[in-house]
Amino acid sequence: MVNFEAKTEKGIQKQQHIMRVALSLFEKFGYDKISVDRIVEESKTSKGSFYQHFPSKSSIFMMRFMEMDEKYEKLYSNIKLEHILAADRLEAFCLSVYTSIDKDMGKELMKVIYSAAIIDQEHTFFTSESRKLYQIILEIIDDGTKDGTLKNVKSSKQFFQIIIQTLMGSIYYWGLQSDDRSLVETGTPLIQHIVKAYQ
Repeated sequence: MVNFEAKTEKGIQKQQHIMRVALSLFEKFGYDKISVDRIVEESKTSKGSFYQHFPSKSSIFMMRFMEMDEKYEKLYSNIKLEHILAADRLEAFCLSVYTSIDKDMGKELMKVIYSAAIIDQEHTFFTSESRKLYQIILEIIDDGTKDGTLKNVKSSKQFFQIIIQTLMGSIYYWGLQSDDRSLVETGTPLIQHIVKAYQ
């Protein structure tokens, strides 16, 4: 996994600028159509500056998802403060993930990211169980087996994979649709059905 080291405020601003420009280009033209040279040109930076902040083109996605994971941690902290049981926490957290992706990423960018993940094998963040997003879900499942609200879970690992496949499948299906439904509207019925089946 890429390790983005601590940077100065100016360095962070430059990194964020390059990332915003690159993501905008990916969304508009597609990941495979945009080179590092094009990102450098459009962001008015140098190649040296690009590689100082990003080890590769694909690491731009990595950084964006690391930022999203930080947000998921904050969202989950707020959900935990409500002192609700694990099954309800799982549903609430998954819906907050849908909301965040819809609002902070958008359908077009997620379509590009999913397409790039299939083509470019560097996108291992989708399957890395060390991601904060996945660690939160594993924690909720563990809590659910302890408090009895996920009593039908026979294997935490298997149920974790079901939840991840549900989240990713909902996002993929949402990306294929040409209507204006939000990811929350698309994914809510499925995640509710899955959680209820394991209570």
